[in-house]
Amino acid sequence: MSFFDDNGDRGVGVGECARGLRALGLPIGVAEAAALTIVAALSLQTRGSLLAMSVDIDQVQKGKHDGDTGILDKQGRFDARRFQKTFGAHSTVDRNGDKAFTATELTRMIGANRRTLAGYIAATAEWRLLLALAADTKAVEGGRRVPALSAARMKSFYDGTLFYKLAKKHA
Repeated sequence: MSFFDDNGDRGVGVGECARGLRALGLPIGVAEAAALTIVAALSLQTRGSLLAMSVDIDQVQKGKHDGDTGILDKQGRFDARRFQKTFGAHSTVDRNGDKAFTATELTRMIGANRRTLAGYIAATAEWRLLLALAADTKAVEGGRRVPALSAARMKSFYDGTLFYKLAKKHA
């Protein structure tokens, strides 16, 4: 979340989020709509109010939903074992073993983690957005090549370096 904090105040407002999303490649209008949705949901969860319309970075772990992978624990710490199980060499998500994750594979993963419809919808939106912004390879699915996220790209998402790399690429 720090990527989006332009002024370093440990809070992310709609404007900061929209600028960050545009820097990642989302078009004007789409970035603003996505930012409003993201900040509204996380403001409520991290600050306890929609009135703030700002995400508290230090409380962002409160924004975890039931469709979450569990790769980041409740304190926001990276769980290497869980990452390996989900996206590593013996991935439960990567059905064909190509170390690339397509929309179909991610949807299967989301469905396996699903507990509520709200969690399923949130997780689907998050993963589809990540796939659209960060796909770095192609995988064969149903006889055609489709965008995919490599295991290395997934790791950079979880270690916090991905958005910086993408913004630099789009600059």
